[in-house]
Amino acid sequence: MNGADKAKKEMDFYSEYIDSKMPGDILDFHVHLWKAEQWTNGENREESASERYMVAEKEYPVSAFVEDARLCFPGKKYHAVCFGSPSPLCDTGMTNAYVAECAKKDDTLFPLIVAGGGRVPENILEERLDGGGFLGYKVFLNWIGNDYGNIKVEDMLNSYEKELANRRRLIVLLHVPGYARLADPEIQRGVIGLAKDCPDVNIVLAHCGRCYHPLEIFRAAPALEAMAKLGNVYMDTAMVMDPAVIEAAIKAMGAEKLLFATDFPIAAMRGRRVNIMDHWVDVVEKSKGYPESDFRVASDMFRATSMAREICLAIIVAAENLGLDAKALGGIFYENGAKLLRRR
Repeated sequence: MNGADKAKKEMDFYSEYIDSKMPGDILDFHVHLWKAEQWTNGENREESASERYMVAEKEYPVSAFVEDARLCFPGKKYHAVCFGSPSPLCDTGMTNAYVAECAKKDDTLFPLIVAGGGRVPENILEERLDGGGFLGYKVFLNWIGNDYGNIKVEDMLNSYEKELANRRRLIVLLHVPGYARLADPEIQRGVIGLAKDCPDVNIVLAHCGRCYHPLEIFRAAPALEAMAKLGNVYMDTAMVMDPAVIEAAIKAMGAEKLLFATDFPIAAMRGRRVNIMDHWVDVVEKSKGYPESDFRVASDMFRATSMAREICLAIIVAAENLGLDAKALGGIFYENGAKLLRRR
């Protein structure tokens, strides 16, 4: 099959199975933006444990994101909750300033400040929130790659950061720590404790609580039921491509608690995240020249589309399996997240 035939096949697939099921307006609740000069380890960035674990673009400015969104979702009006890199290898002040600058120029972008663990000093955090027009926190990840050490949810926000978030009704986008992810009872207790301590905060668990694999979310089922009763815990679908995970989240928490999200720039890759035994593996097109990374396999022995579209397909399949109507599905892709942004 030549290039033109492959492109037509992909567009036909997108039109039939994805585009026709999605609303005209989309709200992506998880997009990273950064510039190359924000990395504190400069040219050695790609040698770090973090980069080996999940290699990403050295630079992902807003222009690159806008083009990726256009290519992946032609004809849609794309909105995004955006933030810089929450890595210790990135200059937090610079990455926050860049995102704020981008959002001030584009009313389809809704910025979160990278904060947590005192990363932004207490005496200037509220000022930075106001000055940048930030709607909440993307909680800082105080680890490199997959080396979580003994970090707990309780370690990720200090008392002042929690008080400020609750007082101002902020969104808190949380990437839970730990090897076992949300399946770990200690992590579950941490999320539930944060939700109870901050009842006016809307907590969004990135990557469905980092449950990419059905086994992970199945083990977290008791916690999901508890979180659903609290009312202020949500999940985003960034890099979740297994319909079984989406189904489990919806069954436990309700479709209104699920937010469409991609994790651009990672989700711009062509391929799919699949499960082998108890872990995920990213299978990507070799011809695109994606750099080697842990849990990444490259081949040209298959057809592919963007991972962002695969996330959409997982949501659509799960919704159809559960018999959700068009309104509920449209809520996942836009209105659920929009309500959170308006609720502040």
